[in-house]
Amino acid sequence: MTHRISRSGTVAALVALLLVLSGCGGGREDRFVRPGEPRESPSGNFVAHAENGSEVRVTDRDGGDVFRKSYEYATSSRADGIGVVWLSEVDQLWVLVPGDTSERVEAGPDGVWTAVEAELPGEITRLG
Repeated sequence: MTHRISRSGTVAALVALLLVLSGCGGGREDRFVRPGEPRESPSGNFVAHAENGSEVRVTDRDGGDVFRKSYEYATSSRADGIGVVWLSEVDQLWVLVPGDTSERVEAGPDGVWTAVEAELPGEITRLG
């Protein structure tokens, strides 16, 4: 018997596992951004904020918004929220949307921050 798992099902399972394990400690560094617990980017030039579990903001050193996006559409019918985490050595933020997809958030060559759908890098999947 063969079982087919959809891409969205795989992403959902990975996100759920990452969210559960990120709250467990287990001796690993907790790099996830949570409401009330912003995290600085690797360069120290930006800060990621998770507002009320469904909105992501990135601010510059002066506190000015450089990126803001609501993921309410993806979390309105779910209780598990989103996961938000920086890569360890690059100012690249990853947003893990349960049952949907993952997005890479970063500044382009013009300095404008945008989000694009992308496959999770190994560094992020290894956090769990």
